[in-house]
Formats: sequence, structure tokens, C-alpha cells
Amino acid sequence: MWKTDLFPTQLVGSYVKPQWLADHSKVYAKEGTWWNVEQQHLQSAIDDGVRLAVYDQNLAGITFATDGELRRQTFSGHFYKLQGIDQDNPAEFTNFHNDITEYLKMKQKATNVGADLEKEQAPKESMKVLFPSVREKIQWPGPMVVSDIPFLKRYAVNRTKITVIGPVTLSYRLVDMGIYPDHAQLCFAIADALNQELKALASAGVDLIQIDEPEVHFRYSQCKGFAVEAVNRMIKDVSCLTSVHVCYGYSKNIELKEPSPIYPKAVALMAETDIDAIHTEYAQPGHTPDFLQSVGNKDVAIGVLNLDPQGEIEEVESIRKLILDAMEVIPKERISLAPDCGMWFLERDFAFRKMKAMCLAAESLRNQFS
Repeated sequence: MWKTDLFPTQLVGSYVKPQWLADHSKVYAKEGTWWNVEQQHLQSAIDDGVRLAVYDQNLAGITFATDGELRRQTFSGHFYKLQGIDQDNPAEFTNFHNDITEYLKMKQKATNVGADLEKEQAPKESMKVLFPSVREKIQWPGPMVVSDIPFLKRYAVNRTKITVIGPVTLSYRLVDMGIYPDHAQLCFAIADALNQELKALASAGVDLIQIDEPEVHFRYSQCKGFAVEAVNRMIKDVSCLTSVHVCYGYSKNIELKEPSPIYPKAVALMAETDIDAIHTEYAQPGHTPDFLQSVGNKDVAIGVLNLDPQGEIEEVESIRKLILDAMEVIPKERISLAPDCGMWFLERDFAFRKMKAMCLAAESLRNQFS
């Protein structure tokens, strides 16, 4: 169980990343190059951004506050700090096959791979996509985001949460230069290194660690044979609550998300792991309660906020109905409310009002069922 009052609320990691802090057009450039603030002022500016993100969550009434991932350019690239990953000498990435693009209508051609890359958009032979290379054995370099926890705990009024890239997803955003005999072994090495990070985060006092695994959905057919072991290795002996987030990709690039028949399979695969909870996209794809059977006996954070930037602010009653219908399948004690995915690209007032509606719906549900 979530070890909180009924219907806890949380973000799926990221919150609004202000344009004064970061140039969003450079999000897929080399990690660390998108900042709009001069180097001598950057750390204090990022701290201010985190304060704003936590302030909004406190004001809305979020149960598990994050730092909004304000310190990160991308959720995956931030963890290229693992020893053995070489960003300065990238290599050509060629594995563009995935299982779900036929279920997505894109708004624009994306500059990264995964759910945001349509089959017809795959690079032609004359084009090259370069990803960081693996040129040595993967090892934990020491704490990477552990120092973020004391700052977060200082300002959060409720519980705290942090997100870490999953081993499956990170493994598909690297090019192995023959260091490992197969992809599964690369994934396991990443999992073992990240396990040390998660143990350090738990020791620092964070209440919930979320593992981001979109590639379990995008590349289900490629990773289903080793994803469960990878996640289990990553969370082994971690003392705080753990969850895994499985998604369709950022709404800023996707005009239409149709329910993917792969998605329940990916979620069910994660339900075979030792994880405590699963975060699901639900609102924008239009999933129905029967889908929630795929979470098995896990706690579930149900995505009740459609994050289309051209969308609407949800009505409290519409969010309540989503949860009341979900309770036909999932007991109330196992349900948390969350956005479908990350909110970093939204306007701040728009994001806050959506988050506030979610928290008001959760409060109403608590009053009804407590």
C-alpha cells in the first residue's frame, strides 16, 4: 500500500521547466547545454526553479513532492554520468524498430527515438543518429542525484519522491561498442549500478523512488525476456517505496494517443517484478477500467490528467468519475492520482490548475471514503 491517507497524489517526476531557466528548443542537444543562465549564476537559478516547483506542489496539496526534475535536461541523459558511458565520443544508433508507432499520430518530427519516432520518419541510410557509447564496463560513479534530497526535504511539506531512469530505457539510449555479449547483459550492468544509487537515495530519506521505463512499452517485443530481472536487480534491498512509470511518450509531440494493445502487456510485465507500484497513462489514451487488471496486485498511480498542451483543465468531477470507475477493479487503498506523464513543457498556470484539480478530486474522494 502507499502508506499514506487514501488517494495520495503525485507528479510523474517533472514539473514546468521555466523558459527563463532553460531553452526548450535544445532539449535533445548534448546534456547540460540547454541552460539560459550564465554558469556563475546557474546553480542558484536552478535552486530557485526547484523552490517554485515545490511551492506549487505544496500549494496544490500534493502528497509526494518532487523537485520537478528542474536539475535535469532530460530524464535519461541526466544519468549518462554512469562510469563507462562516453558522451564525448558518441556512436551511430541504428535500432529504430519499436512496437507502438502505429497507434500514435505525431504533431511533429521528433529529434529523439522511442515513441516519438514514426516508422516513416526513421533516418535514411545517409543520415546518422549519434548516441553516447559504452566503451568500458558500466559502474556506479558514486552518488548522482542523492544530494538533491536534502534540498527537496527542506521545502516539501509532505512526503518526497525522486525519479531515476530505468535500466531497460537507458540501455536503448546507448550504443554498446562490444563491451557486453548481448543487450540483456548491458541492461543488467546498468541495473546493478543504479541499484547502488537507489540504496543511497533511500538512505538519504526519500519516501518514494520512481523508475522511468517507457521503453518497456515502446520495445516490449525486444525486452520482455529480460526486463523483469533488470528491474528486480535495480530495486534489490532498497528500503523505501518503489514504483515504475510506463508511458506513451510526451504529449507535446503526439497529437493522438490511441490505446496500444502492447500497453497492457508492458504493464503486466512490470507487475511481475518486485516493484511496489505502477504508474499508468490512462486519461489521454482513453483506457477503461478493465485495463487496470494488468497491474495485478500492485498499487497503481492512475493518470487522470491529459497533458496535451492544447487541452483543457479537467473538472474535479470528471477526475472523481475516472477514479470511482477504476475502483470497480482496484481497491481504493491501492490507488494514487497522477498526471499521465511529465509536465515539463506546459505553461506554469495551466499545469498548476490541472494539478490543483487533481488534488481537489483526491480530497473529495478521501472525504467520501474515509
